This record gives sequence, C-alpha cells and structure tokens, in this order.
Amino acid sequence: MNEIISEIKKRGYNIIGLESFQIDKIEKFYSLKLPEDYKFFLKTMGLDGGGFMKGEDCFYDRIFELKNYALELLEDDETEFKLKDSYFVFYSHQGYIFAYFDTSKNNIDPSIYYYMEGDMVPNKKYDDMNSFFKERLEK
Repeated sequence: MNEIISEIKKRGYNIIGLESFQIDKIEKFYSLKLPEDYKFFLKTMGLDGGGFMKGEDCFYDRIFELKNYALELLEDDETEFKLKDSYFVFYSHQGYIFAYFDTSKNNIDPSIYYYMEGDMVPNKKYDDMNSFFKERLEK
C-alpha cells in the first residue's frame, strides 16, 4: 500500500487523510473493526483523494451512506443475496456497482468483492486491497 500511496503523491494528487477519531466513528457506526490496510487508506487519503478516484464514492463524505446505496441496489435487482453485518461497503460507482470486504475474515488485507447491477450475486474481484487501489491508479 505504501508504494501505491507514493505513486499517488508522485502524480501530484493532494491527498488528505482522516484523524483517528473519524476512523473510530466509522467503526462505531457500523459496529465492526476495519482491516489495517483499509485503515491505512483512510489515514492517508480517506478525506480527499485530491483528484485520485474523482467521482467515485469512497471517501469520508459518503462512507456512512454506502451500505444503504448497496442495499437499495440489491432491492431494485430483487436478488436473494444479502449483505451481512460483517460486510463493509467501501466503494460505489455511479449507483450500479459497489465493492465490499468481509470484516470477519481477514483483519489485515481482505479480499474485495464486487456487485454490479443485474449480476444477482457478487464476485470476488481482487485478492487484496492493494490490487483494488493499484487498478484504480492504472485507470
């Protein structure tokens, strides 16, 4: 994750991280413990990516709404898939895609699952958080 953050900074993005109390607020709101690599992302640029991932819903200003967006999408799709309490939705794109990880499985660097409108079930897209952010950087 350090290499990705270094590359983001090298590209001139003015990133702003969260304070510890803000991360604590997220964990309390969702009643879960976030994995360490995700906390690193939040501490480093969870408030503002400075243009990195512009237009993507993944920063603090949206984090408390993301699971509700995901639930609405699942309801609209009339899928049988349900988001467990341990699933943390950390990313949404244009209201038709969301990404999550399971906080009960790996407390360091979890696998990332994607749900896309119409798919009816999520798919494992990345083995870890680094892969997710690396691909975002490449785009």
